[in-house]
Amino acid sequence: MKNKKRVILGAIPLVLLLLAGVIWMNNGFGDWSERNREEIEENVKRFVARYKLDSENVEIKYITEPKNYPTGEKEFSVFITYDGSINFSYTLTGNSETLNFIEPDEHIIERIFNEMYLIARLEEFSPAINYLDDLGVEDPLRSNSKSLAYLQTSVGLSAEINSDLKEAFKKGDDLVHLENYIEENIEKINEVGSSFRIVGSKEGISEDEAISIKTHLEELLPEANYQIQIGMRDPDTGVGIEGIYEQLNLRGD
Repeated sequence: MKNKKRVILGAIPLVLLLLAGVIWMNNGFGDWSERNREEIEENVKRFVARYKLDSENVEIKYITEPKNYPTGEKEFSVFITYDGSINFSYTLTGNSETLNFIEPDEHIIERIFNEMYLIARLEEFSPAINYLDDLGVEDPLRSNSKSLAYLQTSVGLSAEINSDLKEAFKKGDDLVHLENYIEENIEKINEVGSSFRIVGSKEGISEDEAISIKTHLEELLPEANYQIQIGMRDPDTGVGIEGIYEQLNLRGD
């Protein structure tokens, strides 16, 4: 009996130590992202404000733990969504020691431009967007868009327009100059931006339904090349397991 008491009493400090560790972790003291979350949030707000966006409309979805590289660099990532006059998701890369964000090529300007360009062509895309919305297809890349959905483009990366759009973006204190640039050069942008992705999530799409979706999109979309990705993917591999995943060439050339 005495031995049992000694074992029980001896185990108490270990239990308390484990309990303290659990509390410590749950309070965020053992988690780098939680320890630094408040400062990271402030830096995210400052970052988007620097690019003429409303800092109140940005939301952090998750923060990764730091990665150490052989070069000695230490980086972390923050996945954000922006829900304002434009709606998009974006991944920021930051220095895990300073908590400042690293954006030497300013790709966020191109991301903003891409969304504004799609909005400028919304009337053309609306029939296809409304069709997919009626089917219950969800846009996994935009958190809360009221009108623009499913469409993605990388036209802002095109060498033919990249420097011009960045110059337009940097004029003034708002996005008016960039909006004017799109309006005045829409035909040129359409020519270099002739490829789009249509991304949507929906469970239970049969082969017959996939064929029907493809047929309807061929009728509803304006001329361009499209990469259709509508359905469900394997969460481990990212490979589409049901739905429609194929190229659609509607350019007629």
